[in-house]
Amino acid sequence: MKPNLERIPGKQDRQAEAILARAPQRMDQRFISSLDPSASLALGRYGARLATLALRQNRPDLLRRSLLATGLAGCLEPDDGRDLMVGLALPWIVARQLGASPAAVFGDVADSLPDGPVAALFEAFGARTDITLEAFGWELVTTADGPDFRPQH
Repeated sequence: MKPNLERIPGKQDRQAEAILARAPQRMDQRFISSLDPSASLALGRYGARLATLALRQNRPDLLRRSLLATGLAGCLEPDDGRDLMVGLALPWIVARQLGASPAAVFGDVADSLPDGPVAALFEAFGARTDITLEAFGWELVTTADGPDFRPQH
């Protein structure tokens, strides 16, 4: 399987960036309801791509944007929390590799999301200490452009 940046298209990144640019510091359900549900795909892809870019560029600000996009996608299209956790493993690992506390990073983003199951999941997941790439079906690979993640075979 191809690494994330190679297999996840970035053609909707501008749409996701525009949504994040107009997002209030503390989002509420009214803001979520103002978004087209189809934006969930753009936000989810953007979030997945940014986790890798945050690692490559050693940029905690990109990691936070990755989590915000992923959280908004989860609020727009509620999914099984277990599926969301598979994707959250990447920013959790990136936070550790950037020298940040996953609990602090995830907690900060959870405080920006509307109260509800996604924010609660972010809080709980960030506080975990048992996260590994392997346990969530991922592996870290080296590409010509730098580190990336891909699903395990």
